[in-house]
Amino acid sequence: LNELEQTITRLRRQVTHLSTQAEARIQSRQDQDNKIHQQEFDPLELDRFTELQQLSRSLMEIADDLGNVGNTLGEHSREVTALLDQQGKVNKEIQQGLMRTGMVRFGSVIPRLRRVVRQAAQDLGKRAELLVGGEDAEVDRTVLDSMIAPLEHMLR
Repeated sequence: LNELEQTITRLRRQVTHLSTQAEARIQSRQDQDNKIHQQEFDPLELDRFTELQQLSRSLMEIADDLGNVGNTLGEHSREVTALLDQQGKVNKEIQQGLMRTGMVRFGSVIPRLRRVVRQAAQDLGKRAELLVGGEDAEVDRTVLDSMIAPLEHMLR
């Protein structure tokens, strides 16, 4: 977009310069024609200058149209950027939601582990108590499921 803006600026400068030169030549020619009192007036030459003016104005309109296109592209670019930012936030929220759905409180397996300790203590005729900290910690369900058997084995 910056290159487009720079190109449009250059085009406008050149068209303005061309238009200024054409106007100056037309004015100069008209001054000369007035001095000669229309003795050698050539209508075709005036038509050429008029055509040059029309081309100059047409180029200026094209430059303005390109400027409008550039502005529209800039607006669309900003809108797309805003939409991408918004989509990124939504994706992050979804990802966090998915992570939360796969998480389980470690405390959910503590009754099972206490039962293992109680059973092992009864089998051996001893007293045992399981003390656990961090019951509220959340662990991935798959990880916790894979840890249960080794924990039970260690407690026995």
